[in-house]
Amino acid sequence: TVGQRDDNQYEHYYRTCIYYQLIDNILVELRDRFSSRNLQILSGISSLCPESDNFLHFDTLKPFANHLNVDLDALSNELMVVKPMLQNKLLTSIIDLYIELHLFKEAFSKLTAVIKSTMTIPVSSTTCERTFSKMKTIKTTVRNSMTDVRLSDIYLLAIERDLDINFEQIIDAFSDIHKNSRIILK
Repeated sequence: TVGQRDDNQYEHYYRTCIYYQLIDNILVELRDRFSSRNLQILSGISSLCPESDNFLHFDTLKPFANHLNVDLDALSNELMVVKPMLQNKLLTSIIDLYIELHLFKEAFSKLTAVIKSTMTIPVSSTTCERTFSKMKTIKTTVRNSMTDVRLSDIYLLAIERDLDINFEQIIDAFSDIHKNSRIILK
């Protein structure tokens, strides 16, 4: 009849052009992010956790180390030495593992490099999110005319404002390094 809309036509358009397209895009992204290679790398990262069932297992760690371009033969040798050394240690996190191996970083340079890379992965993504949220609050129309150096300094102050700074320690460290320094005031 004249003047009536065909609801099936709109539903069909919505389903084929929007809904199915969105589902396809989501599936493609999930396949890319959780490909078998990426899952192997994530398993390698988890093998560095002391509470993991395959803690420091070379075959599990190998894809991640290979991704970081670490010498696999040297890493295998380091793992054979480290495993018995850590057997009686009470480690609960990757940070504990790093602290334990930090004293021997020259002897276990490959393993230490892999552990450092592992510890920076979550931090870097969190830092980016925090930085961009600060950028929105700082970058206003008033501040658009600032120089890049000044804006960079303001970003740094805003992003790192939660850090507790002990000025006495900084002064003591500076005076220890520069024992015979004198400041000349004009």
